[in-house]
Formats: sequence, structure tokens, C-alpha cells
Amino acid sequence: PLNPSLTLPLTAQCSVPRVRATLHDLPGVFDFSNLDLVNFQYFKNLPSQDPRTAATANPFLEHFQKKKAVLDYLDRLFFGNSPFQQPSEIPFDPHFGRAWRPVYERKFGHRGERLIAALGSGYSVSQLRHFGAIPREYGTPHYPS
Repeated sequence: PLNPSLTLPLTAQCSVPRVRATLHDLPGVFDFSNLDLVNFQYFKNLPSQDPRTAATANPFLEHFQKKKAVLDYLDRLFFGNSPFQQPSEIPFDPHFGRAWRPVYERKFGHRGERLIAALGSGYSVSQLRHFGAIPREYGTPHYPS
């Protein structure tokens, strides 16, 4: 047994230096030599900026297009709502597989042995479609290959 009077405490103190940065320190960290805030364009490719369409541009419409763009940006930034990631719902029936198993075994054999043989033999798409190995819609615009 160890003598309690000879043991050292196992705690250690760490000190982290405190760093304070202000906005005045940014030019030393970032290179702003190519940033032109006077001529910066937040919205590009508007009809009023194109010489060919500037005469017929509607400033009232452009104003609301800009406003919508800013609001959409804030919506995506703060709420995570993206027009590119719409929620989708996929119907799922947990009992479908068990109910369809006898039909599958009659058509393709135990554990799909005839289906595996058909796919491995190099049959054409029309033969696989006729055999039922692939859906009839496969290769059509509604069910691309």
C-alpha cells in the first residue's frame, strides 16, 4: 500500500491565452485588395443591366424579384427550407414481401435461382422483360434505365 502522505495530486491546471480580435484586425488576416464595395453588384443579370433589354425592363418587377431572392436566401439560411429538397413520401407495406413470396417463388424459383441464372446468362432486355425479371416499363421515359 502507498503512503497517503507521499502521493501527489493528479490535477493539472492549464491556462489558455485569451485572444481578442476586433474588426480592425480583419485587414491583417484577410486580403481585401480585390474587393470593390463601391461598384459591387448584389444582383447580376437583371434585364435593366443588359443594354439589349434595359429599355423594356420593368423596375417594379425587378424590385420584387430582388426582395423575393433575399427572403428566399434568409429562409434557406435560417430555417433550412430548400426548394431543391422537397419532402417526399414513399408508401411502404411491411406485409407486402411475405404476401408476394409465393408468387415470386413460382416465377423465379427458390430465392430467385432462375432469375439469377437469367441475369447471368446475358439475356437481352426484351427477353428479361418477357421473363418478368425487369418491369415492362423499364427503358421508357417513365422508368429510365
